[in-house]
Amino acid sequence: MTDCKIDKVGDDMNIDVVQHVPFEGLASIEEWGNDNGHTFRMHKLYENPSIPRIDDLEFLILLGGPMSANDQDQQWIDEERRLISKTISENKPVFGVCLGAQQIAKALGAAVIQGDKEVGWLPIRSVSSRLPFIPEELTVFHWHGEQFGLPDRAERLVSSAACQNQGFIYSEKVIGLQFHLEMTPKSVQGLLTHDGDYIDHSQFVQSAEEITDFGIPEQNKTVLFRLLDYLVKNK
Repeated sequence: MTDCKIDKVGDDMNIDVVQHVPFEGLASIEEWGNDNGHTFRMHKLYENPSIPRIDDLEFLILLGGPMSANDQDQQWIDEERRLISKTISENKPVFGVCLGAQQIAKALGAAVIQGDKEVGWLPIRSVSSRLPFIPEELTVFHWHGEQFGLPDRAERLVSSAACQNQGFIYSEKVIGLQFHLEMTPKSVQGLLTHDGDYIDHSQFVQSAEEITDFGIPEQNKTVLFRLLDYLVKNK
């Protein structure tokens, strides 16, 4: 699969994005939004660590970051979960990546615990037929040491050798992914530059050289775009 260009899906939307650090941004999610005529409203917590009140929210995206969903020393951690809970209660779509997914899981009552560190390009496998466009196996980018439990009434979508809960769907409008489908060469380099000390010699951790030498699978972007389209269709 080499072409991820797809027909425009749904009406133009304002999409609110919570970005935790400058080096974990939208990456290829921005391309999807531009292709579909959506507008991203960025809430950069590293510039203003306060969750805004959003009265006209249509779709919420929460990006990754090196902090923990269990941190108690940053007020926005709890504020963000309250925003997630409010958005879910209003039946609006929510999509979370890595820390964002952990925050969604915790907002839904699941625990976030220490797990095996996964860093680099490692395979995941589909464990559900709920979203048939997720392939049986896919090599994706990982950068995490904690992992979320499966919330009540959520369905596990994918697993890996190191982490049983790599992704879940809750109702038809909430998806959380422990891994990163959105990566581009620039976003990979950003993580290596700003958080490269996270790399160690654990079992499921690749070296910086292995990470940069790996060719990003075009299929990752295809699956990402299909996931986002799915949430828009069910808004």
